[in-house]
Amino acid sequence: MSYSSLIEQTQNEQQQGQLSAAGRLLPHSRSMVLQWLRMLAIAAVLAALYAWRGGASLLFLLTASGLLMLGGFLLQACGPRSVKIVRSMSPARPAAGDDVNVEVQVSFSTWLPIPWMIITDCWSGGWHQELLFPGFRRSFHYVYKLHEMPRGIHQLHGCRMSWGDLPGLFTGGCCPEGKAGFKVLPRPLYIGGNLPESILMSGDALSLKRGRNSGEAADIRDYAPGDPLSRIHWKNSARKGSLQSRVPEREEGRMTCIVLANSPENYEIPYSALTPRSQRGTAAPAFEQAVSTAMGLMLSAERSGAYVQLFSGGWPEGLARHEGLGKLPGRVQDMLTEITPSGSRSLSRLLEDASKGWIPGMTVAVVTGRLDEEAARTLARFLVQGVRVELYYVWDQPAPAAADKLRNPAVLNNPAVEYKHHAAGTIGSSLARLGAKMYCLHPVPPDGHKEAELHEFPGRPTLG
Repeated sequence: MSYSSLIEQTQNEQQQGQLSAAGRLLPHSRSMVLQWLRMLAIAAVLAALYAWRGGASLLFLLTASGLLMLGGFLLQACGPRSVKIVRSMSPARPAAGDDVNVEVQVSFSTWLPIPWMIITDCWSGGWHQELLFPGFRRSFHYVYKLHEMPRGIHQLHGCRMSWGDLPGLFTGGCCPEGKAGFKVLPRPLYIGGNLPESILMSGDALSLKRGRNSGEAADIRDYAPGDPLSRIHWKNSARKGSLQSRVPEREEGRMTCIVLANSPENYEIPYSALTPRSQRGTAAPAFEQAVSTAMGLMLSAERSGAYVQLFSGGWPEGLARHEGLGKLPGRVQDMLTEITPSGSRSLSRLLEDASKGWIPGMTVAVVTGRLDEEAARTLARFLVQGVRVELYYVWDQPAPAAADKLRNPAVLNNPAVEYKHHAAGTIGSSLARLGAKMYCLHPVPPDGHKEAELHEFPGRPTLG
């Protein structure tokens, strides 16, 4: 099953859940009519029996039905008014998979005692019902949990307040107005073992690097094609006999560009990686792992004060920057919270677009679901040009030459030979041979703390 079909299945389930929740908010006008028809029919039968047979018992039942109808009329006509519901959510910045506590303050006015009341909140991801017994109380406070909320923006679609008499024969209701919502950020994935060079360059590391050199030399490097003339240090160039350029402040902090693939084709599950249907819900989807990886890289840059770009989807809507000062800006968090695997650009095209904003010495962190040949060729060209590439992926695939070998019947009938060719002839191993750092993303464990494992590939394959 492709990842796009899994997305459609999930969206259909969410839509069905929303329709089911919306059905709980429909007005009770039809049920109120049925309630009155039922009681009037009972009263008519009792009145006919009393007129025919008489008797104290029938009179008592007829009187009781009249009192019940009077109480029902009062509850429906003079029920709670001026309803005010205030909600507050905690924690303030939940991550994917966290429980969200919703604190509710309810107040209303009426002169009637209310035997019972049900308040239904319908959220984008589900609904909650709270049973209250107001009596003569006119304000309440309660807390409930929304469990394991997924990444995204969650809105309150509506609220329904229902009340009724003790037997439940007559009920009333209203839909209090009010808006509420919260954002669930991606749960960050951090790199196991040593962090990439682009993230490890903290302020202390930069100070240590400068301390090894003296004076102005720490801010000068050899000229690189593309450096503007305004950054050429002519005095130092004349002294050394070769062009020298001043290092901009951002480049000293090792600028990084994170390219996040968001096309559905990049997250289609390979046939070899399909799991039994009973186990498909135990691991996070590949795209969620990719978004978590990007979030982890951005937070690492925030802690180290590094400059980092996040690129996904195209210019300019798909670009977000962190200047290396203070907290991550809201645009970066919103982009990672709202992004979906619905992009139309291939990973190769994303890389071409993102490279327009790169400068010499920049590190590129590519995050995707599976590796494909076209994107690998683009990355190989950048690697040959001296760009540092860090690749984060979920599934690797055989390189074209290895795929041809695997079609050989002799290889197919020998699992040991098949594994050897597959390990030594994958797209990831080809990029690793050219100098790329490869990180394989693992499924999300229940506690939510995730890591990526640095992969080393055997052999010396080349990109076919």
